[in-house]
Amino acid sequence: MAQKKRLFLPVALLVFLVAGVQAQVGMRLTAEHQRYLRYEPIELTLTLRNYSGNTLVFGDEDGTRGSLDFIIESQTQKVTAQLDPDVNPIADIILAAGASREVKLILNQLFDMQRNDVYKITAVLEHQRLPQAYVSDVVTLEVREGTVVTERVIGIPAASERELIRSLKVSLMLFHESHGTIYCLRVEDDEHVYGTFRVGPYISGSKPQLDADGSSAIHVLVQVRPRLYSYAVYGLVGDAVKLRQQRYYKPSGGVPTLSRDPGYLKILNVSPAVEGVDFRTGTENWKPRFQQ
Repeated sequence: MAQKKRLFLPVALLVFLVAGVQAQVGMRLTAEHQRYLRYEPIELTLTLRNYSGNTLVFGDEDGTRGSLDFIIESQTQKVTAQLDPDVNPIADIILAAGASREVKLILNQLFDMQRNDVYKITAVLEHQRLPQAYVSDVVTLEVREGTVVTERVIGIPAASERELIRSLKVSLMLFHESHGTIYCLRVEDDEHVYGTFRVGPYISGSKPQLDADGSSAIHVLVQVRPRLYSYAVYGLVGDAVKLRQQRYYKPSGGVPTLSRDPGYLKILNVSPAVEGVDFRTGTENWKPRFQQ
């Protein structure tokens, strides 16, 4: 992200000034979920609409300087530290008169939100050409830890035969989301968390199956409906674990099983599920995303 230059007045005074002022910029802040597992990406969407009658350029030159900040209050009243005060999430954005724009950002890449807490978040927008700063509505969300169901350690393929072999801990966790209990996957070592994912809902009597193949890709098979299973493959790409493949299957000839009997990982007792026939994609809180 590009760097920003801080402008104008202290945040407390900005909030006071905005009250009662007719907005020249409309702001709406939303969160994807109400509750997040620790280290899970907290994705927010900020919708901006320009009512100023002028094009607003968020740059570094005189007349274009503008910034986006956040006020974060926590239930524990502890300070939520900003990881890099110079980052400006809306740098280089051009907002034409009358236009709207969605800005998506991962809040815990900007602020340290690892601790269990309840957070109230407000976005604050400033621009050199606007007489006031503007604030969004308040978004309230919760960060909690999950309960480990199973875990295993996997090695990472090394670049050479002499290189020290790194290892990662892969944990399957139960997490009590606001709409029910779900399974989550976390991949980490002693220093970093490389990925945290929602993999499927908790269904009594059905336990997700977890394994790793010869290239250390992580395979997860989980029941998501009475006759529907999700199969996902995760792999380390650079310094992050990403979802590389996700498919749906229905039972066929027995209980679906993740097996390595032939020497490689495969799914037994399944047939491909057809979207629109066997299932429909929706807004389930566990549904994974495909990442390039």
